[in-house]
Amino acid sequence: MSPPRVYLDTSVLKFSATRLPRLLPRNQRINWGGRVHEITVYESVYINPNLSIKNPGLKAEAELLPKLAESGKLGQVSFVIQTETLVESWGLPKMDSTTGRFYGAPYQTVEAPIEYGRVVFGGPSDFKVLQFDFLVKLKSRRFLELQRFTGAYQGDRGQNRNQLLDAFHLWCAEYNRCDYFLTLDFKLIRMLRSRESAVRVRVVRPSELLAAVTG
Repeated sequence: MSPPRVYLDTSVLKFSATRLPRLLPRNQRINWGGRVHEITVYESVYINPNLSIKNPGLKAEAELLPKLAESGKLGQVSFVIQTETLVESWGLPKMDSTTGRFYGAPYQTVEAPIEYGRVVFGGPSDFKVLQFDFLVKLKSRRFLELQRFTGAYQGDRGQNRNQLLDAFHLWCAEYNRCDYFLTLDFKLIRMLRSRESAVRVRVVRPSELLAAVTG
């Protein structure tokens, strides 16, 4: 029996960056030439941003990510991701973790539901703008449906970039016949739970996927 196929949302990559190398300043007094001087020295430390998460539920879910990554290393889960998800992660702060992307768990880069080529970097435009401009031009019926489900389409205000990306990632998960879409975006989960019959992949948080994998 094949392991369940799980699409990794960008939020999974974000909350897996838990060992950031930083220089921590501190004041120190030294005696030099018979006089006391106060200087600033820098100590090499590692920072875990997840320790400052205010939402206890979100913090608990983030703490389960290493276990899921280990399940991937053991072959109990098959993780997949599409290039646009990786591109979205480039714009996130605090991603320089020594743990590697998703704790070094193996994943497969899968195809999008359409064949395309586009400029990622170049010219005066920021890569986020280039990605957004690409997505808003896609008129696939299913992609437009998923935009409505995620709240990406906001009437006269146009599309919301983050939710537009959510819709695209879900589209990729459906196209690649994933069993689960793993995310820590609680708002997205709430929105899609009301439309479970319309979404062709089960959207889950880490605790739910871990329960499904371990039985």
